Amino acid sequence: MPARRTSARCALAAALAALWLLGGPRAALASTYAVYIPLDSSIYAELDTLNGLGFLDSYLPEIKPITRVEAARLALEAEANLDTGGPNHLADSIVKVLRAQLKEEINWLEEDHEDGLPTMVHPVERVEGQYIYSGGVRRKLDTGNSGIDFTEGTPLLPNNDNLSTGAGSNETLRWSGWMGLGGFIAGYGEGAISGPLTHGPRGLNRAQLLTGEAVVGLGNVAISFGQEEMAWGTGQFGSLSQSNNGLPFPALRIQNIHPSHLPGILRYLGLFRWQAFFGELDGGRQFAHPWIDGQILSFKPLPNIEYGFTHTIMFGGRGNDHYGFGGFLGRATGFATGSPAGANTNSRGGLYVKYRMPGLRNTVLYQEILGEDNLSGEISGIGRFMPFLAVSYQGGVYIPELTSDGRTTAQIEYAILDPNYSTHSDSLYWTYQNSLMGYELGPNGSKVDIDFGRWSKDFAKVDLDLFYTERAPMLKGANLSKEHSGGLAIDYWQLPVAMSGLQDSLGEVRTRIALEYVNNINYSSRNSIRSLVQISVGLNPSWRSLVWR
Repeated sequence: MPARRTSARCALAAALAALWLLGGPRAALASTYAVYIPLDSSIYAELDTLNGLGFLDSYLPEIKPITRVEAARLALEAEANLDTGGPNHLADSIVKVLRAQLKEEINWLEEDHEDGLPTMVHPVERVEGQYIYSGGVRRKLDTGNSGIDFTEGTPLLPNNDNLSTGAGSNETLRWSGWMGLGGFIAGYGEGAISGPLTHGPRGLNRAQLLTGEAVVGLGNVAISFGQEEMAWGTGQFGSLSQSNNGLPFPALRIQNIHPSHLPGILRYLGLFRWQAFFGELDGGRQFAHPWIDGQILSFKPLPNIEYGFTHTIMFGGRGNDHYGFGGFLGRATGFATGSPAGANTNSRGGLYVKYRMPGLRNTVLYQEILGEDNLSGEISGIGRFMPFLAVSYQGGVYIPELTSDGRTTAQIEYAILDPNYSTHSDSLYWTYQNSLMGYELGPNGSKVDIDFGRWSKDFAKVDLDLFYTERAPMLKGANLSKEHSGGLAIDYWQLPVAMSGLQDSLGEVRTRIALEYVNNINYSSRNSIRSLVQISVGLNPSWRSLVWR
């Protein structure tokens, strides 16, 4: 049997095993429509604000995306906490906006109709148009198959699904919608048209399917297959492990819809969220189309403490697939990671912790560590599971109520990336379609962000982000120099507003203006002034889904 067909069947077997182990007996009792929220949705900013203000008890934001019905549950939770905890005008306004954005899902929960829903179609969930002006040299690094190869998507606009843009003026149009069939099968997608106003982006497709998936809901477990985007960890300005800095990639994904508890004595570990995926990457490398799979576990044992673990492994690909059924399972699970002589792998493993101090204006401390490749030769027994050969760090302090009126936020975050971060000697590096899958800077870089935000009385927020970065050369050369940069970004965002002329559809405006000076860009003797202007106008139609009973 061909190796790739065997691998596909192995992937299905692994997925079913994960469903049985993590879903439990309840998985067959009920079903619902599990429709994931795109990572660029304002719903995440709204939930993060409510969480920072202390109105969410069971939100574990280190695993994204979440489903619309889970966001609806969290909105009701915040509303209940508002009723018992005293007035807060900002939180009250956000809950009202979430009610408007998630009115169908909130109705399911309030009427106890989450399970057994009729067939329905919601063809337009959100439409967003953007104008993007981009100037300056893009960061890149090409060490060939012996290290890593990537090019920055849009300067000063990371974690944007690597949308196609060119120098100068660009337009972007994004659209998303969803449908549900038979009470347990959902399909959703978000597409985009992006690029320069006058010509197509060089080497890139103007039209892109960002996310598009079929999702089966079985009890509290969602199984999806399609173009998957995800963001893991505690970072606000970037993710060490998995991010949407690059395009979503084809994968099978399994996760719980709502937080739950593990069975038996393990329930004392606290609220629990998990996600696992198995996917395939691109062919533009020495080992074309390698497999990738990963798992993240997040726990909340106490109201103010969260912690979690991440693990991903990349293996296989053309010329690197000299293994049978057992070898495939060994690599996919991390129990047998192979060798360069047989069929090599590249692993990542990390852990994070977050601690909230309610008595200190809800200040949050967080720290994450990520190791890469394995230490099985150095640490017998555990090295294959916790690959801490090349260690990167990210952490920070977030103060959601810097001033007594609760309208000013402050955050300091740092990242230190190991010289071997995302790299590998035989093309098993962590990129997809020439873009980084994790932190935007790539290997041997570091960054510090200092951000101040302020909510106005009409519930618009302005953030000022000051940042400094460094990148050291990966290759040796007489003309290579360390890269330094400093810059600032101003972000404006207003809570979605009901538009009476459009049947109370929600309108939304976001802008970003950023400027950066880079010394020795891409380790050369060149300097660059990089700039960005982004203006986004979104519409969430108020139309209800078309329903067939």
